[in-house]
Amino acid sequence: MGSEGYAIYREIWEGPAAYRETLEALGNLDDLAANILKRYRAIIACSCGSSHHAGLALCYAASRLAGLTAYAVQASEYPAYAHHHVGSEHLLVAISQSGETGDTIRAARMAREKGVRVLAITGGAGSSLAGLADHVLPVGGGAERAVPATKSFVAQLAACYAFASALSRAAGGQDLVQELQAQPEMLQETLSRSESFAREYAESLAAVRSLFILGYGPSFIAALEASLKLKETCGIHAEAYSIWEFRHGPISLLDGERPCIMIVPPRPGDSLEAFEKVSATARGAGARVLLVSHSPLRMDVSETLTIPETRGEFATTLEVAPFQLLAYYTALRRGLDPDRPRLLTKVVR
Repeated sequence: MGSEGYAIYREIWEGPAAYRETLEALGNLDDLAANILKRYRAIIACSCGSSHHAGLALCYAASRLAGLTAYAVQASEYPAYAHHHVGSEHLLVAISQSGETGDTIRAARMAREKGVRVLAITGGAGSSLAGLADHVLPVGGGAERAVPATKSFVAQLAACYAFASALSRAAGGQDLVQELQAQPEMLQETLSRSESFAREYAESLAAVRSLFILGYGPSFIAALEASLKLKETCGIHAEAYSIWEFRHGPISLLDGERPCIMIVPPRPGDSLEAFEKVSATARGAGARVLLVSHSPLRMDVSETLTIPETRGEFATTLEVAPFQLLAYYTALRRGLDPDRPRLLTKVVR
């Protein structure tokens, strides 16, 4: 079956439109953002799977741009510890594409029982989660047929970044509307740059059983999502680490059988030294190293892919795109159905 025969391939390329549609559907969030900053001391993003990674991106952007205390918790873990200290001064941001994710709904109900307000980011306008929420931020892009999240994740990021941008304005920070509106075109360019690379790199990746994906800041969030895509779509044991944390133990596993993929964020600062050290160690151990960066870097690696430069807080969208294509092509090389990974369903109730 050719590329056009799979829903996931079409949906990857529909990502830019999904991003744009989400921004249009959200409209102006300034009043909502101003009220949130006045009323709440912190926001807690609560979600599962790819939606959890979108929640991490929201928290990173909101804390950096608006100075708001924000952290993300997996919905399944919410009852274990986060629920015990939340109160009326917290806003729970529940993220679910379908609005029917069981663990996320359970966490939202528990929060409501304690008087905590809930803001839902969802594509399910009439869903159970939307019905529980005090505020709903709609996610555009339409239905997604493939089980792995691609365009829906991109649309969730659009909603999260638009929300964080509104919080920034409400806090007296930068107005990032133009930068947000430029993201769909930049994502389109990233996909175009990545297409042939992903197809070729998948030939060697198809035989790999295990690999590492390393990042920092927003690029660590991209590494988490990339590792999930490779796990679920093509059955590769991919582990994501912060570049600094990788040096505290896992680096000892580097060898010629485990590729090392490094996603360097825009304007990496001091983290660049860590990437350089890990790259040198990996190459010395015989590992194949792929470098994905926003500008050309001089580093001892096997392959490079340069994607467009963008603002650090919004970088995850572009950084994930090559790995959506890579997971797709690797699944084909391994004789797998990328639309229907084994043991998975679209909605986990």
